[in-house]
Amino acid sequence: MYNENDNTTELNEAAGVIVDEQNEGKPEIKKTVAKKKKKKTPIWVIVLAIVAGLAVTVGGAIAVKNAMNKMQTAMKEAMEGMNNDALYTVEKIDIEQEISTSGTTVGLDENAYTSPVTAKVNEINVEVGQTIHKGDVLLTYDTSELGDNLAKVKIQARSEAAASNQSFETAGEAADKAAAAKKKAKKYKQQVADVKADIEKLNDTLTSYQDQLSDIQAANAKEETKAAVPDDKGTTREPKLQDTKELTQKIRDINKKISKKSEELADKQAKLTEQQTIVSANKDVKVSESTKAQVSAARELSDMTINAAQESFDEGAAGIVADEDGVVTSVAIVKGAYANETQTLFTITGADDIGVTFSISKDNLGSIVPGQAARVVVGSRQYEGTVSYVSRVATAETGIAGGSTSGGSIQGKIKIDNPDENLFIGVAAKVYVFVGRSEQTFGVPYEALNTDIKGDYVYVVDKDNKIQRKDVTIGIYSDEYYEITDGIEEGDKVIRNVTKDMKPGDVYVPQNAAMTGMPGMAQ
Repeated sequence: MYNENDNTTELNEAAGVIVDEQNEGKPEIKKTVAKKKKKKTPIWVIVLAIVAGLAVTVGGAIAVKNAMNKMQTAMKEAMEGMNNDALYTVEKIDIEQEISTSGTTVGLDENAYTSPVTAKVNEINVEVGQTIHKGDVLLTYDTSELGDNLAKVKIQARSEAAASNQSFETAGEAADKAAAAKKKAKKYKQQVADVKADIEKLNDTLTSYQDQLSDIQAANAKEETKAAVPDDKGTTREPKLQDTKELTQKIRDINKKISKKSEELADKQAKLTEQQTIVSANKDVKVSESTKAQVSAARELSDMTINAAQESFDEGAAGIVADEDGVVTSVAIVKGAYANETQTLFTITGADDIGVTFSISKDNLGSIVPGQAARVVVGSRQYEGTVSYVSRVATAETGIAGGSTSGGSIQGKIKIDNPDENLFIGVAAKVYVFVGRSEQTFGVPYEALNTDIKGDYVYVVDKDNKIQRKDVTIGIYSDEYYEITDGIEEGDKVIRNVTKDMKPGDVYVPQNAAMTGMPGMAQ
């Protein structure tokens, strides 16, 4: 490969001038363990340099003679270098093959959050693309209707229980109970009023805390967006977030208190209704055995109804809480809407479950399989990964007219092993899949391999300086070398660039042979 810095050095040395070299290298994303050897400067470039040097040389015959001696030495060295570059000496090298393509970052394992109850949505605390942590409250419900339903169920159950019990009482016992019930009803009525007042105060406090939390979360979201924007140096900073743990805990505590008070209210209301029912029950009713069985079944059904209503209320009061760290990929509900039971409200991708989807062309089918190591480059950042999935069904490609073509590409997925906060979902990525590696194997440069109807072959120069053909078997390949699994030996002198005039059995004539007849050069 032509190297401008190398040429500059050799030209300056040929003219008797010494200069400093300064090579600046840029890191390459795609690499090959085996590397090409450096080529020498062409002889005619050196000759031109010598002529230019002579043109500016001040002095007589001695200066000219010295310059000619330098030219002769430099030309000999250059010719030897050309001869060396024309032949490649076979040695064991490491060759690594990789396939490159493009892809898009995606969430690999999405967790769907469904509504456990049918209730009105009070607050939604997240949005698409937001990073969340385990324990964060994603959504809260308005539990007023759930609480009312629980109270009604308990009232109905206890009312039915009271009526059933009354069926087993004698008229005298019913009268005694009615008197006692009247007194208890008065007490429960006052207790119901007190509990309602407590719940109203707690709801006011809850609303205040929720408003504060919403303000902090909005500020944090803005800070995260601002921190994610690279500065003039291309770096991002850690966001300075306000802590919401204390406020979140206060909200949970208030919800628990409201939940307990609601249960207490339902209990007091049920007891009040029960006593009122007893007061109105005065008749002596005779109950048959079949009626007793019906009453028992009704009580069991009432208990089941109460338990279901209680469970719905508890789940509504808890809201929806994140059970893992991750990124919100979808939100399917809005504030004020009614969430139906089993309806999917959010999808969350785990923080460690980010990868890349990419297309595999038909030329690479069979080369890429699950388990292979890969590199993913997103912007200026590189991540390690593993091929986790290769589809068995091709995706049809469409032509210019919009019709489906006869073929398509296979979709694959790579799981990124080291995702970080700088990795965003839905971003274009460059993908490199390592499909093969051979260590300490024989290889030849790309330009040295030839192919005809008989197969692949190389030309080598034997000890008698004659050209010989060697048929070879190739293995994997990198961006510079073909692996040769059979057909060559260590130390073979392989001709890099075969010309049409070269034939097996011919004496090998180096490319610099035409220069040996120049004045001052040894014959």
